[in-house]
Amino acid sequence: MFSLFVKIQMGNGLNFSMKISKIFFLSIVCIFILSFGIGCDGASVEIEGSEIGSDAQVLGETANTAEAPVPDDSPVTKKIGMLSPRTGPISVFSDQYEAAANLAVGILNRSQEDYNFELVVGDSGCDGAKAAISATELIDEGVVGIVGAACSGATMGAIQVAAPAGIPMVSYASTSSTITYAEDNGYLFRIVPSDAQQANALAAVIEDSGAIMPAILHMTNDYGRGLADDFELNWGTQVCKRVGYDPADGSYDPATIAQSVIGEECDSVVLMSYATDGALIMEALYSEGFKGSVFGGDGLTDATFQESFTNISALDRLSATKPRPGSPSNVQAEFETAYKSAGGDPEDIYVHEVYDAVNMIATAVIANPVGDIKWTLAGIGNNYSGASGLHTLMLMVMYQVRGTRFVNSWFREARQPFRVLRYGPRKRGSQALTLMGRS
Repeated sequence: MFSLFVKIQMGNGLNFSMKISKIFFLSIVCIFILSFGIGCDGASVEIEGSEIGSDAQVLGETANTAEAPVPDDSPVTKKIGMLSPRTGPISVFSDQYEAAANLAVGILNRSQEDYNFELVVGDSGCDGAKAAISATELIDEGVVGIVGAACSGATMGAIQVAAPAGIPMVSYASTSSTITYAEDNGYLFRIVPSDAQQANALAAVIEDSGAIMPAILHMTNDYGRGLADDFELNWGTQVCKRVGYDPADGSYDPATIAQSVIGEECDSVVLMSYATDGALIMEALYSEGFKGSVFGGDGLTDATFQESFTNISALDRLSATKPRPGSPSNVQAEFETAYKSAGGDPEDIYVHEVYDAVNMIATAVIANPVGDIKWTLAGIGNNYSGASGLHTLMLMVMYQVRGTRFVNSWFREARQPFRVLRYGPRKRGSQALTLMGRS
């Protein structure tokens, strides 16, 4: 390092001192230079700065010439779940429900560009346990809401997992009055009226017919038993007979049920059933010679109900109630035109409600894309004009005392008038019945 200097002459103090000063000074200079990463070796100093300069230049060019990130304008995918009765006693309706839902999703995706809605379907099985499993799978798929279920028991089972997960459900066909007071923290909605309302309408129809001693034949599931209970409450006087059966069991005997009604000399029958078991019981009543009238609820009002019969004459004298869609609207007309073009029958039961349920959830997501849509959905559901009419969801919090604790119950469902479908030889008529029923 010190090869630059001459030898130190010990005999000359001044020279020695000056040379020491020079050595000290040059040493400081070399240390200073080395602090910048530059070599210092004798008289020849090589500065390896070409790579550093090159790197600095490249970095400068990158900062000045790189393009800013391009915003992603592609639509955001939002999954909407659906619980469809692909198996179970009303599996015959699953295709039409899913067709209406897919129609809604398709129209939604064509009408706006910000979101791409995707329908994810799970099988409810028309069963609470099965629906809970399927609801869990839908939630794991990342759905923002669930359309369904159809069967009341399935809806009650599914909400037990959907509510804790913060996923709202909008049922398109569950009418059991027990849903009104479900403990769901406000995440369960329905756009069909309660059976408490339908029972009121059904009792009025039977009373107007002149019948005074009806027999009640009902399924033992949530829908059948619930509607039977509500009817008895609205009927107010004695019924001739009440018989319950399990449609999923298959061990019930329609002929035995029919004979028990005839043996009690009942003047009419009120049937709370689905299409398949309802047709079997009505045919048994006809075969056993029952002469009275038969009345039923919405489970017997699908456009394809008569296809369940092997003897169409057994369908005579049936009058059945179903929710009556609101006044004709552009939304209703557009849906029915599109649904018919896709091969569906606008008289298919609850397809209008399926269409509305999908649109309600999607509208809530668009309005509130990142938050909890429960309250948004509640607001949208009031005075919502859809394919099934003008919906007025009554949303309020009710507190009930059970034991020593308060239970927070939510009341949010549609109130609709009903219509009566009257079946007779070679024709199927319809009569409006403006009865709102009890809440």
